[in-house]
Amino acid sequence: MEIMKYEGEWYVWTILFITILIVIFMPKKNLTWAGIFITILFSGGLTWIGDTIAGSIIDLFTLAKKQTIELTDSLLISFVPSGIAAIYVNFIKPKKEWVWAIVFTLLCFFLELGLVKVGYMINHNWETWYGIPVYFIAFRFFFPWYLKLLSTKLVNI
Repeated sequence: MEIMKYEGEWYVWTILFITILIVIFMPKKNLTWAGIFITILFSGGLTWIGDTIAGSIIDLFTLAKKQTIELTDSLLISFVPSGIAAIYVNFIKPKKEWVWAIVFTLLCFFLELGLVKVGYMINHNWETWYGIPVYFIAFRFFFPWYLKLLSTKLVNI
């Protein structure tokens, strides 16, 4: 197995390790380790479904200039978006949901833009800024609802 064989692969490894370190060492506010684990599994699954539809079926983007899934693609898709989701759900405050949603929307936009700028991600009939409404809806509406669901007595994780 060869590492660093694709243009911009260093960027993927960098954001992957930074995300994992933040998730491991962040103070646990809204989530316990079980909640973080469930959030990572759940949002990772959603990311795989979304990226499979957008990247493979609709062909809106290519990672690592290949139509196959490489190790870095798998780790990027599995852990970076789900790690960001876990960080968001852990720190979100109900009175500042708009601020948190805007900050994390911009964070995701700039991380995706970085993938494009370093040459790791190639867009097809897609502009990077098209993802902004998707990120905003996820961070402003979906993840606050998800946190409320996790906080109910039925689940209580």
